Amino acid sequence: MAEKFRTLPMDTVKEELKIICRSEKTLHSVTRDITQCAELDAGDIFQKASVALNIASMITPYVQIVPFPGIFCVMSKVFHKLGDLDVLKSRTKPNQKDKIYSELQRYQDSELRSTAIGFQKALFNNNAYFNEIGVDAAESVINSLEDKMSVNEIVGFLGKLHAKTQELMETPNLTSAYRASTYVNLYFRIAILRTLILWQVFCIKQRCGYDKSSTNGVFAMITECQNSDLEMLSNVSEANIKNVFFHTVFHPTENESFINFLRMHGYFIPCIGQDRRFYSQVYGIRSSTSSDVNLEMSSWYGGRILGTKAKTNACEFKFEPVKERGMDNIFHLRSTYWSDHYVYMYKDGNCYSVKDKPDLEGQWKVVKLENEDGQSRFILSTLKWPGRFLYIENFLGTLSIKSTYDLPDDKSNFLWEIFNISK
Repeated sequence: MAEKFRTLPMDTVKEELKIICRSEKTLHSVTRDITQCAELDAGDIFQKASVALNIASMITPYVQIVPFPGIFCVMSKVFHKLGDLDVLKSRTKPNQKDKIYSELQRYQDSELRSTAIGFQKALFNNNAYFNEIGVDAAESVINSLEDKMSVNEIVGFLGKLHAKTQELMETPNLTSAYRASTYVNLYFRIAILRTLILWQVFCIKQRCGYDKSSTNGVFAMITECQNSDLEMLSNVSEANIKNVFFHTVFHPTENESFINFLRMHGYFIPCIGQDRRFYSQVYGIRSSTSSDVNLEMSSWYGGRILGTKAKTNACEFKFEPVKERGMDNIFHLRSTYWSDHYVYMYKDGNCYSVKDKPDLEGQWKVVKLENEDGQSRFILSTLKWPGRFLYIENFLGTLSIKSTYDLPDDKSNFLWEIFNISK
């Protein structure tokens, strides 16, 4: 494959790039990126896909002025290779061992599973067909390439999947939350393939320069699909009180297709676990409804975690990201007063302090909720017992910090404010 790319018109590409690159530095950078994209025998496929999409998006606004046949000759081969890579096929192989499809089978979503497998196979077949379209292909073949894809059917399928995912995300139980996570992963798997194939078609059509209207139509499809994907991404990424169960169990690093979609497009999602400004500070944690009640690591009752109206050093904590789980917003909650002690949850729902870093009982998923008043509020749940939320219980004047699966209609007791008290 490397030899094939050496025969491509890179000198022509560089001359075409001079039209849109205003500086020698930019010209050199974009030329280097295109060359590296063409050398697809090694390296990170989704990083290369990200570069390829950026280049294609940068060039496309100028095609009404200059056709860029050399650039699109290269780019069509780049997307050809991206869609054909064994690594992409192996990650989306529709069999019993595939995580997404085995989960759909476990949920008895047989119709959804079979439809998704059908579309996935069809997209790989499309890629194989488009790979054989040479520069000397007949105009009638080029003008009808998009007809080979079931674009409308795929759009309809993803639209229904999005709506069902949204419904499950807002259903307050763990089964629905886990199922929604599988649907999210499935959505972005199909979306990745669809995007790569559509760009491959666009580049082939632009390279040949026949029917401009059909070429523009393919680009319109790309744009509309991108808007739909961004809407799905926004729904998945933004936590609110309705979808808090989902955000308790949805961990981006455990969802490969979701992560690959982010990487391919260069998108970032809100993430306090990767924000050094957040986890480098010392915080107090207080009830959202009773702002004078603070979470305290007490020396009483065997190190119980209690609520107190006093402001003591035992009310000061640091959120320490769990190794390789920062993107998931998972933390150890360490006292700065008892500096080697952490907050963990016992099986009865009570919280205690424990020396040294605890296991899953003391690894806290911190879900940040944005409110209309601009004040951030948080819900906390451990990895050991997802969906079991931290709340305040007043028993005979003692403010205990406990957890429960049963969220009442009034969820205010489960909301916390995390406020900076760093000196």
